[in-house]
Amino acid sequence: MSRQVRQRGSTLIVSLIFLLIFLVMALSIFRGALTSSQAIGNMQWRNEAIAAANEAIDRLLSASDIATSPQVVTQQVNAVTPLLTYDFDGDGTTDATVRFPQVARDDGTTRAGPRCLRVAPIPASQLDPDQAEDAGCFASAGAGGIAVEGSGGGASAFAGSSSLCSNSEWSLTVQAADPRTNTRVDVVQGYAVRVVSVAVETCD
Repeated sequence: MSRQVRQRGSTLIVSLIFLLIFLVMALSIFRGALTSSQAIGNMQWRNEAIAAANEAIDRLLSASDIATSPQVVTQQVNAVTPLLTYDFDGDGTTDATVRFPQVARDDGTTRAGPRCLRVAPIPASQLDPDQAEDAGCFASAGAGGIAVEGSGGGASAFAGSSSLCSNSEWSLTVQAADPRTNTRVDVVQGYAVRVVSVAVETCD
């Protein structure tokens, strides 16, 4: 074999090696770009699901029966026909649905819906009968309530007595799901509601 033929063979081998290196580098760059694109897409879908869950929580907390009728609210939200649906891109197709997921309770069971954590009666001494928001927590002495009429025409509470209202504390877990992207996010929100004492009997 002549020297010129050997040089051409070496050049071909070196060229193939460099070509293989460039191919591996191109594949690595392509895979990195694809991974980044997927990560960005996943983050966007997750953020959209969280936004839907937070908006649903705002809507639920504005409902007057969220503390007094949690089972009714749960049935309405988890109905066969979804109550809380969201269309992010405005194409008329539901992108995410929000429901109450099953959550473990202290008694070992799992249930969906708002969870009552504690209810504490509000002492009458902490309320002002002249304030509209507090006035409904007092009752007249003649009706067997805990407030009596003072000489000045206002109501004065018996020392140490509880009012007709209680402070209730709740935990609300909602789940936003997007079936197209298999995105599923749980968001937990705590909140407090003043209720009539008899409206919430016990907490679980």
